[in-house]
Amino acid sequence: MPPLRSTHHGPVLHPDLVSGLPMPSATSVANASPSSSRKGFEARLRELRNDRRNVALPGLALAYLGVAGLLVAPLWLGGLHWAWMIPVMGYLQYRVVISGHEAVHSTLAYPKSLNDSLGVVGQAMVGVNFTAYRLQHLDHHKVRNREEDPDGHIYGWVVEARPGLPRMAVLVFGTFIEILIKIYQKGTGGIGTHKKQSDKVKGKKKRDTLLVIGSQLCLIGTCWATTGWFWGYLVLWIAPLFGVAVFLNRCRIVVEHGLAQLIAQQLPGGFKEFGGLRIPTVDIVPNRLEQVIFAPYMFNYHCCHHLFMTVPHYNLPALRDLLRAHGYSGYHEIHGSYLSALARCIRDPGVAARATD
Repeated sequence: MPPLRSTHHGPVLHPDLVSGLPMPSATSVANASPSSSRKGFEARLRELRNDRRNVALPGLALAYLGVAGLLVAPLWLGGLHWAWMIPVMGYLQYRVVISGHEAVHSTLAYPKSLNDSLGVVGQAMVGVNFTAYRLQHLDHHKVRNREEDPDGHIYGWVVEARPGLPRMAVLVFGTFIEILIKIYQKGTGGIGTHKKQSDKVKGKKKRDTLLVIGSQLCLIGTCWATTGWFWGYLVLWIAPLFGVAVFLNRCRIVVEHGLAQLIAQQLPGGFKEFGGLRIPTVDIVPNRLEQVIFAPYMFNYHCCHHLFMTVPHYNLPALRDLLRAHGYSGYHEIHGSYLSALARCIRDPGVAARATD
């Protein structure tokens, strides 16, 4: 475990986006002995890790009901209704995509058999091979730099582009390249690294690939039947998935990891201030609406998650309080909306300026 900070000012915060965060008092930190502070920290951390509740199931059920409702809605609705049906479907698909992340960490539902079943089936619906995704995503947590990160292409190419319109263009149009990479990484069973895999893992990947194909065939048939168009699948499923769900996810990742790359270059200790050899990331403190749109399953507590990825999502707010109270090394938090943070990513000269030096 990285060391607890011995300083009294709490976690390092980005000055441009943070305001008015309460910090632990210098007296309370100074009066606590290092051993008692560490023991208290570890005891509370165990509580948060071991607290297992199925709090995600009601929301996940509503998302699936919404998807089912929109799949059959064309039987009665058409015309201008597509203007709201496509973005709403994309948002619901995004929630399914994010639920897969929780399933990867075995924190979506309990017992684990239920968790993995929901992960396998749900991700197959959005074209993701769950076993390949689990391997790829755990690699994302283990790597030491962006070049090794299987998700590095999502945020890295954005922040390396020239700030302003060129960077915005990479953010928007790079979505198409990201989709192609995702199809390889998470759709066909390829992953971001070339580690040797056991026969059991290979078997699960083949199973999940068949489930992806089967689920997409079922969706093609359903969309054809409800829209009356043989290309209804492209309008009712693929357009919202790629145009809304993938782009929402892309913007979120650019904020949580891309902005962290830019911030790291402005800190005295650079990337080391993010806890050493791990991919830098930040917690976001958005308004309630953006919390719902961008960060289902408490995804805005992304720095907390990267520091202790086995803590269930519903305990991440409590983990944040714990990290702040102890001034934990590597914890970073910014205030402001996702949109303001995304705007910062677009205009900050950071990486691009250094690349031209």
